[in-house]
Amino acid sequence: MAENIIATWRVPGLQKADPQKVYEELRTICDEVTEAKPQDIVNLAKDKSLEIHKCFEWNDTKAAEKWRLHQAVKLTSDLIFKREQTDDGDEPLPVRIFNKTDNGGYKIPERVFKVDDEYQKLLQRAMAELHMFKVKYAVLSELDEILALIP
Repeated sequence: MAENIIATWRVPGLQKADPQKVYEELRTICDEVTEAKPQDIVNLAKDKSLEIHKCFEWNDTKAAEKWRLHQAVKLTSDLIFKREQTDDGDEPLPVRIFNKTDNGGYKIPERVFKVDDEYQKLLQRAMAELHMFKVKYAVLSELDEILALIP
């Protein structure tokens, strides 16, 4: 029985290319597109006549700046710091800077919790991530009880 694959983007509108065409082009380098090597994908995308070409920034100056922005986001998301121990004997807790702001920066949780609008955005993002987790791991029956708790 032949399998008919329909490709879509996880986030509609983020990519300028037709997902089905990109999927079919990726199949030319690897039967299982999830196993395609990144370098092979970039090499394929260099062909301006292909749909996948639209998925990449080809202006080296713009691409370099986007990469540096990506590195800046990664740097702040990887940063962990600990509070100094207080006089009341509380153990220091590791705190990760995790709440991405609209301008691409991050805020510590305590600042987010104090501003209702920012807290609501954080809560919405958490729910969206839980939903994506549920969709991604729905095939694992061992997680059925946990996934059933996610709306």
